[in-house]
Amino acid sequence: MIRQKPQATVHDPDETVDLHRLIEEVVPDPPSWTNTPNPVLDGKRPVDLIGTRQEPMLRDMLRAAKHGMIS
Repeated sequence: MIRQKPQATVHDPDETVDLHRLIEEVVPDPPSWTNTPNPVLDGKRPVDLIGTRQEPMLRDMLRAAKHGMIS
């Protein structure tokens, strides 16, 4: 049996950034923002999405804001 060498995975640089650090880079008042329901997140508080299956939605929103793609 021939084993193939695993291919290297290319990650978005923001993937390796701690989520809290990303929030601090993007949001002027992180404590207030993370505890306030957000219509973009279906009315949920960002803090409630951390560690859930919906966390990628939060990361996507933060990346978009970081790169000026949402206001």
